[in-house]
Amino acid sequence: MSYHLRPDRKAPKEILRVTRKRLGKARSSLTVTDGERAKGIHQARKRFKEIRAVLRLVRKPLGKKAFAAENQRIRDAARLLSSSRDVTAIVESWDALAATDTALFQRKPLRDVRKKLAARKPDQATRSEDEAIVEALAAVESLEQDMQQWKLATSGFDLYAHGLEKTYRDGRKALAIAEKDPSAHNLHEWRKRVKDHWYHTRLLLLGWPEQLKLRCALLKELSELLGDEHDLSMLCLLMQDQPDLFGDEALRESISIAIEKRREFLQNRALRLGRRLYAESSTALRKRWEKYWKLTRRERLSQTSST
Repeated sequence: MSYHLRPDRKAPKEILRVTRKRLGKARSSLTVTDGERAKGIHQARKRFKEIRAVLRLVRKPLGKKAFAAENQRIRDAARLLSSSRDVTAIVESWDALAATDTALFQRKPLRDVRKKLAARKPDQATRSEDEAIVEALAAVESLEQDMQQWKLATSGFDLYAHGLEKTYRDGRKALAIAEKDPSAHNLHEWRKRVKDHWYHTRLLLLGWPEQLKLRCALLKELSELLGDEHDLSMLCLLMQDQPDLFGDEALRESISIAIEKRREFLQNRALRLGRRLYAESSTALRKRWEKYWKLTRRERLSQTSST
């Protein structure tokens, strides 16, 4: 319930509550034992993404200057933690690809490639994990202090309306670009907007849980399809930059064929799902969700007053 805004509560206080909860969870994830560190960093990065989505939801009422400063603070904190996760993502991508063609990937040369990928270390030019965690925790603490000064004068659904409509509209535009040119860059940019809308759907889910839970599930699926596609594109880049990791030319060719086949499948599935999720205009979606929100608020307040 901590990442849902409540229709029957004051909107500015709800934004502060949700943000505070996410910051607390990020802190907990960054202060786990060494044995849980990799998982903790992964969880902290998720919490930072959720916080940035809250900021985008109230971007206009928060103000251009305040939004830019807070968004950059959390974005930079997440980037500090990215290097170790990037290495893990490559291995996970390889394993997911291997599951689509077990006969090919069970061959010894390909198993050897997997061992090499798993043995890779984060870029030594990046900060150490200890330093990154210290700085990320400092960002959490400073945001906790500064958010008390946020001036969110707008009330009710109006506080959320502009951010909801903008991120959804941006998603529709990104989809149109990806349909015309499904490059790795365009698909990755679309995924960012899909995740924004997914987070906003989660935040506003209590407007009509029965319907928006399904939308959340479909948006999560879409994000994962595009995420898998992006990870495979990163695998391709790694193979270009460090071909020795992937064996001889013949082996690299077989890997490339498997990657391209899988990427085509993921792209087609993502575009088909995306066309349905983004079929409605941004104005129509915002108006419809606003009606859900106000109806639920009225019902909840009525129930409270009658008890």
